[in-house]
Amino acid sequence: MATSTKTLSADAWTLVSSAVSGTMENQTGQLVIYRAAAALPAPTEMVGLTLERDKSVSWSFNPAQNIYARALGQPGGPLVVVEG
Repeated sequence: MATSTKTLSADAWTLVSSAVSGTMENQTGQLVIYRAAAALPAPTEMVGLTLERDKSVSWSFNPAQNIYARALGQPGGPLVVVEG
């Protein structure tokens, strides 16, 4: 299992994973929104599922899909992603 830390901002979406399955934990201190999408969402788009502070969520897709996330407040912070 590969573990990485993604730094999120409130200004743009960040690709956090393109793996078939994994888990992400919100350590940003902010609310985070995330979504599966084929392409990078526009910075003005604010539609996604909410990941609360200090909570985690798991996913499993077949086939794999890109997962994008962004912080809902400034400053952003780390999102820990474990793939596999």
